[in-house]
Amino acid sequence: MIDLTGCIALPLLKKSAFTGSYKGMRYRLKKEMLAAADGDREREWIRAVIWPEPYAFSATPEEQKEWTDFEFSDRGLLEAVEWLNRMYEEKWLEGG
Repeated sequence: MIDLTGCIALPLLKKSAFTGSYKGMRYRLKKEMLAAADGDREREWIRAVIWPEPYAFSATPEEQKEWTDFEFSDRGLLEAVEWLNRMYEEKWLEGG
């Protein structure tokens, strides 16, 4: 199980991406400026991305990456980690 408690916080994501790996699955969390759902203006989001080992994010073909976005908040960060664990269970643990 991926547990990032004490390893990552919003101030870190404001400055840089956070990357890691877990049993064959690589992941990255990064702040992105994206349009709000109402299309009014851009705001901060946490973009979570997973891809298979062995390569780094920049060396992995886009079609091998899967991502989703979360609100840039403590709750959003928690949801992003939950998504990472769910993706590991669905795609790596079960051989999906």
